[in-house]
Amino acid sequence: MSRYRRASLGSGSGYVPGEQPPDGPHWIKLNTNESPLTPSPRVGPAVEEAVAALHRYPHPQGEPLRSALARHHGVSPSSVVLGNGADQVLESCFRAFADPGDAVVLTRPTYSLLSVLARLSGARVVTVPLDDGGSIPEAFATIPGVMRILCNPNSPTGSWAPPAHLTGALAGVDSVVVIDEAYCDFAPESCVPLLADHPNWLVVRTFAKSYGLAGLRVGYALGHPDLIADLAAVIETYPVDRLAIAAAAAALADQAHHARIVGMVVSERERLVAALRGAGWDVIPSQANFVFARPPRGDAASVAIELKQQRILVRHFPDGDHGDRLRISIGTPEQNGALLAAIGIGV
Repeated sequence: MSRYRRASLGSGSGYVPGEQPPDGPHWIKLNTNESPLTPSPRVGPAVEEAVAALHRYPHPQGEPLRSALARHHGVSPSSVVLGNGADQVLESCFRAFADPGDAVVLTRPTYSLLSVLARLSGARVVTVPLDDGGSIPEAFATIPGVMRILCNPNSPTGSWAPPAHLTGALAGVDSVVVIDEAYCDFAPESCVPLLADHPNWLVVRTFAKSYGLAGLRVGYALGHPDLIADLAAVIETYPVDRLAIAAAAAALADQAHHARIVGMVVSERERLVAALRGAGWDVIPSQANFVFARPPRGDAASVAIELKQQRILVRHFPDGDHGDRLRISIGTPEQNGALLAAIGIGV
């Protein structure tokens, strides 16, 4: 690092994404929770049509996608804000609601980007341990803080708390509550229907996982219009480009293809969990598009290295409380079969 770096950033390197090998058929990528299937066939023609208007800026609020999302979720367009991926929306939450020195409450473990965003904003992080079952500890609601951020389903564990549980656990909270539902389409329920009764809640979603658009970066938040206006006031100008707007709108319109992606992931998740548990792996119950599993013998880091030697990538988090586990994204049936064969599990 240079001697000019802001002292409050420390010496860290920021968020560390999962390894991205060269594009091509030679790797099985089960390390970054992408969709195992390609996006809707409607996406390509929509993007091609949008190319003709690339000499013009996109709509500042992301129309017509914003209105399409409002109709899809049964809210008004003023309750929707778009961003360049859910990550930008989360970053805007720190900009809008946390001054330097303010406390922001996170679970432990959680999405590792959140602590990076807190450091960038100067916010102070307070963490609350989350049990593997996904229930929310009382302290998460009672510790003072200007904002609380919860991934539901959790990343990296995949555990999930039903919306009814969150309603009870967060009753009386007077700060902003951000619920990151990046993986919620693979879970039984969403918190979106509860937003009308919780004006301090925001739900953040993405097109990266269940719509197969990780490469285009489209995320959004839903919530009370006042909170959405706060986010819109601090998010970057023209946050979503024309091609991404067109692609996401086409993907949203093809709910049959979306259901195929979700259905295959859920089915394969259960198959993978059963096979791993049958071979002695400890697997946390998951409602996401990945599993978080501890191998029965040998350390997780060694297993990840051995798999990489066979061109299969999984995610190992060496720091924190779960260095003995691997996060494994759900792939196609063929990819999951190759993974199981590589670790010596018959399929």
